Amino acid sequence: MKTISTREFCSAVALVAGLMFGAHTFAADISQSKAAGWVCEQDDGYARVAKPNAPADVKAMVGAVNGQRKAKYQRIAQKNGVPVDQVARLTAKKVIGAAPQYRCN
Repeated sequence: MKTISTREFCSAVALVAGLMFGAHTFAADISQSKAAGWVCEQDDGYARVAKPNAPADVKAMVGAVNGQRKAKYQRIAQKNGVPVDQVARLTAKKVIGAAPQYRCN
């Protein structure tokens, strides 16, 4: 199995970080939802609703964000000839490392 080079990984992280934290329409909302404790980051590269009583719009947003992440992970994985879950997990390590307080327990 091929592994991702450091350069390819950094490119992937930059792309996904931009998707998650950049000018994306959900960026402010997901950041606010994380800060409020409604959303957390999983080790598998996807966000999760952290509280079962989260508002419906937060749940919908998490679903939409995860769909966009999955599409991005698939493009990166296909480009580099690696499994999608490898891209997702490597990205999760970087994202959680930058904001460990938002990691799911």
